[in-house]
Amino acid sequence: MRVKNIGVLAALFLFTACASIPKETVLLSQTLGSDLQILHQSHNDITDLYFKKIENDINSFVDDVYVPFVIHYALKSQLQDYKDGKPCLYSVIELAGKQEGEEEAKAAINDMQEFLEAAQNQISGKRKELLLPIKQQHSEITKSINQSYENALTANRTITAYLQSLRKLKETQQEALSMIGLQGADSLLTNSLVKVSEQVEKAVETGKKIDAQSDDAYKQIQKITNQIKEITNKKQSNGEK
Repeated sequence: MRVKNIGVLAALFLFTACASIPKETVLLSQTLGSDLQILHQSHNDITDLYFKKIENDINSFVDDVYVPFVIHYALKSQLQDYKDGKPCLYSVIELAGKQEGEEEAKAAINDMQEFLEAAQNQISGKRKELLLPIKQQHSEITKSINQSYENALTANRTITAYLQSLRKLKETQQEALSMIGLQGADSLLTNSLVKVSEQVEKAVETGKKIDAQSDDAYKQIQKITNQIKEITNKKQSNGEK
């Protein structure tokens, strides 16, 4: 539809090419091209701003809720193994403390490193699970925005020579933007991202109330995880109609 509109706009200007072109045409070309470039940068800036806010909220959920849960759960599991007489971090540390030998100390250090690495891998996996969809959306929307504005700038350069006399420069700019499908693009994208940002923030605030040491902590964290994924996996509009 946008390509068709650009064609109609170009055809209209071609039809009127025989008319005299006043000096205002050059000013319109320069102003419209400049406005499009500024709007393009603003569009990308506000997109980056809102996606960064969403990513920060997700990182906050992982750091403030998921990390304490993982550490508590892992230590609780190790403690149970210790009570059951199974090999575990507690027993290795206890042995190193009693015998105070170099081998025992190395064994304790190795076990602690393995414990930390396992916890870190689980935390990193959760962070990636939640951030990957929003990073993919960010990339896709930015690419789409750039392509849309490149199409608009190309169209502007093509039709500049055929613009007619102007009375109100700004009105003509808005009409041109509307016909090539960019009018209101920034507000549409902003509204969409604001909604996503608010929903993620609300989910994270709910998640921060979870008691990491409670019996149903895993179930509650998984519920918040699914909510965030559902929100961020939705396709966001980049202002196209």
